[in-house]
Amino acid sequence: MPAERWNTLVSALAGWRHPAWFTLHRCRRELETHHVDLNLGYTTACWPADYVTWALDSTLTALAAHRFPVARIDAEDLGRSWALSATGPTVTVTGHGHALLARLAGRGGDPRLRSDQPLPTPPRWPLPPEPGWS
Repeated sequence: MPAERWNTLVSALAGWRHPAWFTLHRCRRELETHHVDLNLGYTTACWPADYVTWALDSTLTALAAHRFPVARIDAEDLGRSWALSATGPTVTVTGHGHALLARLAGRGGDPRLRSDQPLPTPPRWPLPPEPGWS
């Protein structure tokens, strides 16, 4: 692909648009997620830390834009925290990054996740990236 075309907007099957370069991120997300879905011994704990960090950054930015009712997410193994909502419920969720991402992606819940209140059900994943491109 010529370098000048990487910023060309393309459409996801779900209808939202993004630059062509974002397709590489979407492909990796599909690869990692469906590798787990095959249930052949590759679990969310196998996800590489760089993938988990990127996917959490992307997912939590989108959830914050959709006003997901969680105040804070703490990935203790990654040394990262995300503030989502300054208003509404003050739910804080703590755990390993892969377990947090798995929960947000609808790929199971890890009993080691800790929350000071019941966790709300996240919207269908993946969400369109934020900020949206048009």
